[in-house]
Amino acid sequence: MQTASRPVLFALTPLAFCLLQAGAAYGQTIPGLNLTVPGGVTLPQTFEGDETQGGLLTPLGSASAPLPARGNFVQPSVGMSVVQTSNAYFGTSTPARSDTILSVTPGIAFQTVGPELRTYGNFALNGQYYARSSYSNTLLPSGTLGLNARLIDQWLYFDANVLSQQNALTTIPSQSTGTATYTTTQYTISPYIDHRFDDNLRLRARSENTWTQISGNQTGADLSNGRYGLQTVRLDRRPTPLGWGLDARQEETVYTDSGALTIRDEIARGRVLYAFTPHFEAGLIGGYERYSTGYASLNHSIYGVQANWRPNLYTRFDGVVERRFFGTGWDINASQQIQQLSLRLNWNRAPSSYFASLQTIPSGVSLSTLLSGMLASQYPDPAARAQAVQNLLAVTGLPSTLPNAVNYYTQSATLQNTLTLTGVLLAQRNSYTVSLFHTKTQDLILPGTPPLNNLLIVSADYYQNGIGLSYGRRLTPVMSLNVGVLHALSTGFGPNEGVSTRQTTLIAQLSRRLSPQTILVLGARRQWLDTANTGILNANESAIYAGVTHQF
Repeated sequence: MQTASRPVLFALTPLAFCLLQAGAAYGQTIPGLNLTVPGGVTLPQTFEGDETQGGLLTPLGSASAPLPARGNFVQPSVGMSVVQTSNAYFGTSTPARSDTILSVTPGIAFQTVGPELRTYGNFALNGQYYARSSYSNTLLPSGTLGLNARLIDQWLYFDANVLSQQNALTTIPSQSTGTATYTTTQYTISPYIDHRFDDNLRLRARSENTWTQISGNQTGADLSNGRYGLQTVRLDRRPTPLGWGLDARQEETVYTDSGALTIRDEIARGRVLYAFTPHFEAGLIGGYERYSTGYASLNHSIYGVQANWRPNLYTRFDGVVERRFFGTGWDINASQQIQQLSLRLNWNRAPSSYFASLQTIPSGVSLSTLLSGMLASQYPDPAARAQAVQNLLAVTGLPSTLPNAVNYYTQSATLQNTLTLTGVLLAQRNSYTVSLFHTKTQDLILPGTPPLNNLLIVSADYYQNGIGLSYGRRLTPVMSLNVGVLHALSTGFGPNEGVSTRQTTLIAQLSRRLSPQTILVLGARRQWLDTANTGILNANESAIYAGVTHQF
């Protein structure tokens, strides 16, 4: 039996989709077989420095590129896996059916580093074969190609990249929930200026432009290509003890198909900062904003406060709270490193769109970032620290990303309130990770805009709540055991009232390094799905899998 569309079985569960990096029985890369960064290289890196408010607490070094994690290299790799599942149609309205999915994933990564130019690439092809023909056999490409260039030292830089990836379409319409895949190819060019006139005065300006092309659409939905642009100019003088900042920002999303909706947010701000102590600064913000959706526009003043606190090298807090056209918005970030413990909090409330979210809600929260902060004192050199992080991930068997909210597809403007808490604890032979998130997304309809149903746009009103726990045990120098518990709940409100999906996943996995270049993975998984949506079955799924990845 063959169906018209191909489901991604973890699409309903952001935790499973992010942490396991796999479609369950669908047969994407199985947990543990992460070919995204062969050779332990973190890609890409940019020349631009810290993006805080540029005050006293931010070190003012030169505006030059950080060292890459590795020099010039070319590294092919290949992964092979087999998954035996009891329910290849898990998450769909089709009755359960067992199948065996075979996957072969060749890949290649490269990097060239020169005094003024760095190029990088990372490509893979995932070929999938279904023994019982549950779905059509597929060949799914993914990868990235890019460059970072220093055009004029201490002044002008240029970034460009092409990114192709498989995406899970997850929507919450009022009648049903659909899951399937499509391919997005994003082309980005980003020239920018980063210049320090002296130790206290810094100018930054960036033009980031991304074009998104959608292909391989198996969803049956009318998906739109589009463009996302973010233009920023910023001049900061750090407080000594009095400082100030000026910035202008234009964010634009254009859906080129299906109504050609344009969403634009234009902001101009000024701020005054005062350093009350060498470790704490705070100030006031004032500005003006114009927000438009192509059907209506709204002008509004901006006023608010901000604070930055660095009591020591291991504790950091940055917060901005503003009154804007939609009400109160904020962007709060905090982190704490305590020996082997790393904690991070991110809380944001602001307008967004689907193409904007593609830039800000990746497949998950980077565990590498948490570990990098934890190892900063031991490895002050960025290259050595990046290599140490990758070695630590390989030894512990921890996932490279932690769960985050899934990016729901909609062609409307949205207002997002997202809170994410992540943590990792490393002991001598044990490791623990936790990720919790809460996201509220709602349609952002300005006065004078036609009703949502007249625009033929699916409502984005939903809550997401999730938690992921992972425990790792290093059994021997070359073998590790990992156990994960994942739970997520998506609930609709407003037009989506009564629509909900709850999924729980348990996974146990054994990883063994056969050689410095080869890793073997064995695992088992159990899933439960409970949904109130029409057309989706409540279902269970059990699976066992094995895989090996080799870097040449």
